[in-house]
Amino acid sequence: MSSRASGVLENLAPDHSRRVGLLLVLPAAASWGTWSLFLRPTHLPATVTTPIVFLAMGLVALPFALRGPPVRWDRTTLGLVVANAAFDAINLVLFFAAMQRTTVAIAVLTHYFAPIFVALVAPRIDGIATRGAGPAAAVAVAGLAIILEPWRSAGGDALLGALLGTGSAICFAGNTLTVRKLAMRIGPTRALSYHSLIAGIGLFPLAIGQLGAVTPGALALLVTGSATIGAAAGIVFTIGLTRIGSARAAILTFIEPIVAVALGVIVWGEPLHPTAMIGGALVLGAGVQVVRKAR
Repeated sequence: MSSRASGVLENLAPDHSRRVGLLLVLPAAASWGTWSLFLRPTHLPATVTTPIVFLAMGLVALPFALRGPPVRWDRTTLGLVVANAAFDAINLVLFFAAMQRTTVAIAVLTHYFAPIFVALVAPRIDGIATRGAGPAAAVAVAGLAIILEPWRSAGGDALLGALLGTGSAICFAGNTLTVRKLAMRIGPTRALSYHSLIAGIGLFPLAIGQLGAVTPGALALLVTGSATIGAAAGIVFTIGLTRIGSARAAILTFIEPIVAVALGVIVWGEPLHPTAMIGGALVLGAGVQVVRKAR
């Protein structure tokens, strides 16, 4: 093979790797927007669905996690596993509860304050500053106010749902800052499996008195969602992340709220006023801007 042809192939290899990464990250992120299809038909509270989802995710990923190379367990690694489990457990409980209390649009869009929270606290944790994080946060808050449309008397459920979604965003931000360090120590599959099992076991007492309400159909829905858009999508996303980098991957995750809001309108018949669409665009735009500035 000539040196010129060899050079062409070397230049094409990184592009091919990035294309593969995009093809992995995009559908994985889009699939997360379909959680309402697995949660709402069960008619179960978040205190029941969340432990089941975590346990199913952990068990599905466990065989792959056990095949990994040996790792050194120290106090820092154990602490990261516990912190990851705690942040993610509270994140999902609040997020699932927000979907139960209000529209998919409000729940998902408030949840997407997370990239802004990450940018605000990252300088103190990772030593990475993000230009414009403060103004972006102000824009996102303004967008949230437009989404809630208080002049339309949205009601207490909308406000409570927004608070739950915002709380989940805070916990998701904490989860993001811990899972990165944890995955670097033990690998992404182990991080997903181990923290999910710990979170599921920790939350299980909340569901004990309500397990009688879980029908076989509801359980099948939750397990299916956990195995597909939970464990499988999480692993696929992480593989794609290694190919295209965190900045590009984070931008692509903004397809999730678009899918979620579309399903809210098409499947669940939720109204979406033009002014609310403007508010959602402000929230998403602020998040994208923060992600683009983070390097």
